[in-house]
Amino acid sequence: MLRVFLSLVLAVFIGLSTASAQDTAKKAPAKKPAAAKKAKKKLTPEEKAAKKAQRAKKAAEAKAKREAAREKAFKAKDKDGNGKLTVDELKGKGKNPKRAERAEKLIKSKDTDGDGALSLDEFKAKPPKKAKPPKKAKPEKKKKKPCGKKSAAKKPQK
Repeated sequence: MLRVFLSLVLAVFIGLSTASAQDTAKKAPAKKPAAAKKAKKKLTPEEKAAKKAQRAKKAAEAKAKREAAREKAFKAKDKDGNGKLTVDELKGKGKNPKRAERAEKLIKSKDTDGDGALSLDEFKAKPPKKAKPPKKAKPEKKKKKPCGKKSAAKKPQK
């Protein structure tokens, strides 16, 4: 009786395990063999020029979107509407000293006309890049001795 029960349990277990393996095989996407990959089509000069023009158009559109976003941000911060951002407008309502410090730092880095406020053109412009410190010269590496057996020096014979 016990043998029959164990054989039934084993048969059910084997049947379930093969069925579950088949289910997972059905769910997994089949990988394409490497030979089935599409060969890259060579473009004609006209097609290359068209793609280049399309990329340039997309880049110009993205740049226009960024410019519009910067202008919108500038107008949102310009509370008095005079076309200039001062430290007070940039730091906002809070009395956080770090915020005021960052606002002053931003104005100092972008203020080209020296009036202590940012105009729209100054706000849109990228700040000048900081000069990178020169790279340190790497010290010369010492030559390593060859690994392995040491050269057999002749030992004096007795």
